[in-house]
Amino acid sequence: MKLLVHGMQSSGATSFTLFLAQRPGTLALVDIANTDLAPCVDPGPDMVAKVVVTVAHPWPTHVERFRPDRTILFLRDPRDNWQSLSTKPYRDGSGSMEEKFRLLDGLFARRSDFDLVVHYEDFVRRDPAVLEGVTQLGWPVGPAQFDYARRHEAIFADLWHHLPHLFEELNLVFGNVRGRSVTEAHRDKPRDPAAEAELERLCPLVLAHYRAREAAGPP
Repeated sequence: MKLLVHGMQSSGATSFTLFLAQRPGTLALVDIANTDLAPCVDPGPDMVAKVVVTVAHPWPTHVERFRPDRTILFLRDPRDNWQSLSTKPYRDGSGSMEEKFRLLDGLFARRSDFDLVVHYEDFVRRDPAVLEGVTQLGWPVGPAQFDYARRHEAIFADLWHHLPHLFEELNLVFGNVRGRSVTEAHRDKPRDPAAEAELERLCPLVLAHYRAREAAGPP
């Protein structure tokens, strides 16, 4: 089975993909660089890959190349996502931040095209519904995977064994995963009214979705 995750930079999608990659023997590209496309591969073992929202490489092109069996759209509150991404040197790589958030809104409008939508906030609080949703896709996961026992050394070793050509074809990176387990430590950043006004223009649908979640209160 091949599983493809799509999310914004600084959304936590790499952490989520690393969580999915905790199954022993699973091949994983937990953070395909914004300059690269998902590869054309026939891996043999199960494989998960994550690609980010960019102007350079549209989502349908990633799907056409990777040919996943299942797809996941990974979302984070755009206000927190903006605050995080704005501090990163790669924020305007393969398209400006503004363009990327505009593209995100289009992806959200077509979220029914994905097999599953996962919210960062549910993932980091270890909501059992996330485990259930992913497992129902045919990718069994359990609570133990919230701890990152399987790190980049093992993941890269398995990639080298099964798909060594990827080390020449891709800029293999491991993302900005901090810590040894899934944590809520990076949630709920300070609100910036100017940024929120900008997001109302760029991604009104995603922002409205998160405002509705916020208004509904804790699950």
